[in-house]
Amino acid sequence: MPYQKLTRFIFCLMIVCFFSINTQAGMDKREMYVESKMYGHSETSSIKQIVFDDFEGSDYAGGKRSFTHNNWESGVRFKQFKLATIARYDYVLSYTQDVAELIYADKNSKQIETNREYDLYLDVLHARSYGFKFGYSFSLLPSLTMGVDVSALKLTSFMDGEITGNVLVGDDSYDGDIFLDYVYSQDKLLDRIADTPSGYGYAVDVRWDFQVNDRLSIDAEVLDLLSQIKIDRAPFTTAGATSNRVNLDANGRIDVKPVLTGGESYRKHTLKLPQRLSLKGRYLLSNAYELGARFDRYDDSIYTSLLFTIPFDNKQQVQTAFDFRTEALTLGWLDQYWRCAITSDQFDISKARTFGLSFSLAHHF
Repeated sequence: MPYQKLTRFIFCLMIVCFFSINTQAGMDKREMYVESKMYGHSETSSIKQIVFDDFEGSDYAGGKRSFTHNNWESGVRFKQFKLATIARYDYVLSYTQDVAELIYADKNSKQIETNREYDLYLDVLHARSYGFKFGYSFSLLPSLTMGVDVSALKLTSFMDGEITGNVLVGDDSYDGDIFLDYVYSQDKLLDRIADTPSGYGYAVDVRWDFQVNDRLSIDAEVLDLLSQIKIDRAPFTTAGATSNRVNLDANGRIDVKPVLTGGESYRKHTLKLPQRLSLKGRYLLSNAYELGARFDRYDDSIYTSLLFTIPFDNKQQVQTAFDFRTEALTLGWLDQYWRCAITSDQFDISKARTFGLSFSLAHHF
């Protein structure tokens, strides 16, 4: 659905919902809210080392994925409806361990292993966007509620593409080929000067809340179940680097002077955001204590967490969670109007490979 048609569709829904609620609900309370969710995880090195230190540092553990998803949202909830403005930042890197090893060695002036073939694959998705969101929730059964959020998005900057190839490293030379194909709003690799593109699209989230009985509840959520951002005139570069200009220097480091063949132009491109799935079960123990488990799926990885809620008083609670895969601990504090939580796998934030920060505030009027 084109962006303009989607915005008109959501605007019409807003009008219908507004008049429906004012004629049927009278003076029912409405709720203004602001919400921020930030989360990042790297299998390879600390987030600070990758993002701020350009990979320089002693922390290295191989791995195949690094990502961050951040969302800021502010709007109004009324009855089963929600309307909000949003901004989001998504950055996903998927790569082979060979790529991680080569980059780490180069950034830290370390020799690489010779007489070995390296498998090169790097897939990158980077997107900054903003727009607005319309949400609607409804009951499928008395104990089962479903919600759907539709976001209309404008893309402000992006990068989407991959590098593939293989290189056989000898004692003093390389033999192999590298291929590049990616679209971008700004060329970070070859410094090409291109026209500034624009992109428009949508993303759909769904969730289910199932109250099995008085003590047991199950929640499920799929973020970006459907997503599509179309760029009519995206700058792109395709290139190949031959190995006859790639050598090792006297210190055993990579010395790259590749001959590039390929092209630079513009093309239509559709950017899709990665799906994120979450399943959570909670069981109410005595005196409002709550025990639970959560399962998150990201690409081909499963993250399992143990949850525990402790009542502080009649209105406030402390929530904790431990992720067994990332070894990250979450500590949160909440009441009926606000909540905040921090997630980290290290007490020293500068060493954290997993870090999250969330906050929300609501006000009835």
